[in-house]
Amino acid sequence: MPTDPRLTGANPARAAMVGVSDFDGVLRGKHVLGEDLSDGDKVIKFSEAVLAWDCTDRVIPASFTQKPLSAFGDADLRILSGTGRSVSHLGDQYLYLAEFTGAHENICPRGILRKVLRRAAEHGYDCTAGFEFEFMLFKENADTIEEKPFGEWAPLTRGPFGYSIARSVAQHELFDEILALCEKARIPLSGLHFETGPGVVEASLRHCDALEAADRATIFKSMIKAWAQRRGMMATFMAKVSEEWPGQSGHIHISMSSDSQNAFYDSDAFGNVSKLMRQFIAGQLEYMNEFCVLAAPNFNSYKRLVPGCWAPISPSWGVDNRSCAVRAIPGEPSAHRLEYRLPGADLNPYLALACAIGSGILGVETGPALPASIVGDASAEMCRPSARLPQSLSEATSRFAESAAASDVFGERFVEAFSCSRRWEWEAVQHRVTDFERRRYFEII
Repeated sequence: MPTDPRLTGANPARAAMVGVSDFDGVLRGKHVLGEDLSDGDKVIKFSEAVLAWDCTDRVIPASFTQKPLSAFGDADLRILSGTGRSVSHLGDQYLYLAEFTGAHENICPRGILRKVLRRAAEHGYDCTAGFEFEFMLFKENADTIEEKPFGEWAPLTRGPFGYSIARSVAQHELFDEILALCEKARIPLSGLHFETGPGVVEASLRHCDALEAADRATIFKSMIKAWAQRRGMMATFMAKVSEEWPGQSGHIHISMSSDSQNAFYDSDAFGNVSKLMRQFIAGQLEYMNEFCVLAAPNFNSYKRLVPGCWAPISPSWGVDNRSCAVRAIPGEPSAHRLEYRLPGADLNPYLALACAIGSGILGVETGPALPASIVGDASAEMCRPSARLPQSLSEATSRFAESAAASDVFGERFVEAFSCSRRWEWEAVQHRVTDFERRRYFEII
């Protein structure tokens, strides 16, 4: 009796997973059996509920959407045949990315990034990007993190030891698996090392076309979390796991080209920063407060954006200055770029990149003045309350919802839908009474 190739994995494209990003950047999907997904893009039906869920699968209530809830039906989902890749170091799991199309395309995170990139292309520019992620590994599983208090969770390594060769050698099997996993998934890395903080690893994804870069980053986060669980660990991309440790960043490196030349590069300019790059950075700073929620989308995100923790606290820029929100990195034309340092590792890659590029293109179009570059600690020089980034998810969401520029760049329907999701996220967390509050107030107050 012949063996069903769908069960043997003889043709992984016929027994593959399909994944689509929700607002939180989480891949949602299912196995699709029996069709060759590598043979051209295909449209299937998929539940529209994933665009109305929060990260715990709770439906955002009508009081936040300002519209009555209706029974969720199916939406059109385009499976992208060119995105298929292995997502297991054993080579036995195959994944294709997808995006909502039709009526839901204008609120689909991938669709929003494509919209922004089209706007850049209309000006004659192609965008290149690369993501850096810091993530923390714990020697725990889904059961133990429920059973034990956080103080008893065991990180992979103890204490800070950034760029440690000793730890890299000691954990070479772990690093070898990550490298092999990324190679099989066509997600080449340009760097992998231990960062400061217990159990913190940083992975730098090699730069490429901006849309492909966001695809890779989205897959990378889910793939690492799944790999860690198979290894008996837990990986987290939270922006701030503990107030006692640095936050976890999700920096984005960006350059723009025209006629195959780096449009950010000018050998005669200060820091090799071209006129276009100055306009681009000026736009990023001008609209950073209004678009901030796209790069810092969670309640926890704002606990990272505090002084003294290698994270920006204000819209600022500098040449090779890591305390700024935007860091211009001088180099040869092939390497000259900027680093958008606002996002944490909890970002949605599509939306954070759309934020970074969309605001930059607005700068090219509108020509706001570029503030002076910062030399020294930006958090010390930009300490006025009026100069600060939004201090909470609530504030950032309100600024985004009221922004005419956001509606122009991302579309009114998306601004409304995403703002509703973030208002609900704020309300879901802010009323919780924490152990810290009980310890601080219970006896004394």
